Amino acid sequence: MDTLARRLELLKLEGLGFSQAEIVKELSQKCACSCRTVYRDFETRKRWQSVVQSVVDAGKILLKVVNRYEQIYRQASVRLLTFTEEACQLGALNTMLKANATLCETVVLPELFSRLKALEDKAAKRCLCLESLGSEQENVFLRSRLRIHLRNRRNQNLQKAKVKDNDKK
Repeated sequence: MDTLARRLELLKLEGLGFSQAEIVKELSQKCACSCRTVYRDFETRKRWQSVVQSVVDAGKILLKVVNRYEQIYRQASVRLLTFTEEACQLGALNTMLKANATLCETVVLPELFSRLKALEDKAAKRCLCLESLGSEQENVFLRSRLRIHLRNRRNQNLQKAKVKDNDKK
């Protein structure tokens, strides 16, 4: 078995939920290679997983999560194509939809939170500018209003994320 096949099998087994030790034992026997070779594949996965799975930006994506949801999606698509009962096909489609939605949240939500943090930092800088313009009492009042506003905004965004998560369930 060549390197590419070994790594694809590694991703498949990991996506099915096997532990790293189980994967190493299985692949070292199946591929007739040392355990160290398989452990090295785990260590260097940032370099090769994006190529194997065609992930756009591997540095920002949790590789293990991507792999698991890809495996779930693949299994559901096989079931969609092989089952003839309508209820089973709908279940497979539902699983595929949930896998895609969860994967999107894994990638998109951290970006949204980083943008929110940037806006909070920008607002805090404006607060510093206001300090030089007004009296001490005005500054305290403005800072407290800004903190309340930012806290409310953060809570609203978290609430929206929870609602989306509940809708998906």
